[in-house]
Amino acid sequence: MTTQSIVESGMTFGPYRNCEFFHIEKSKRYAAIRKNVKMAEFLLLRGSREEPVMYVVEAKSSAPRPGSQDFDKFIGKTREKLINAFALGWASCIMRHQEAEEELPERLRALCLWNVDVKFVLVINGHEIDWLLPLNDALKKALYPIVKCWAKSPNSVIVLNDAMAREYKLIRPAPGGGN
Repeated sequence: MTTQSIVESGMTFGPYRNCEFFHIEKSKRYAAIRKNVKMAEFLLLRGSREEPVMYVVEAKSSAPRPGSQDFDKFIGKTREKLINAFALGWASCIMRHQEAEEELPERLRALCLWNVDVKFVLVINGHEIDWLLPLNDALKKALYPIVKCWAKSPNSVIVLNDAMAREYKLIRPAPGGGN
């Protein structure tokens, strides 16, 4: 079983099995359309074949305080990246791009898309737990239309700090084996 990890925003994500991990931000398809198209870091497929869950993951090293003009811009850019990664990933899964056959991991190519759950995940390195709720609420509100249009769960939007991302097994444990 081959795996890979990536470093984003000071966190090491993975290792993930190659058949379930798509580094969409580094894909050939994204390289071809990147002008004026912002993209989240990666897609990760988890769950069983019968109940697959596609994680659309964006990583940040910090986030502005709620209520500031920078906060609204941050939420808007994060929303855009997550939606674009979801759209490009989905389009790749249905082979709308010829590079998809070559690039897309095995399990993503084989998906029956009608039953795939989706989680939009923002991971912020070193962020205080108390600061996550306003971010989660704002991102949930910003992604509400796509969550509703695609009939996804209201719990499809998740904002985590690095410690929580370790619990989700999205990032490696800190050096020394602690959380």
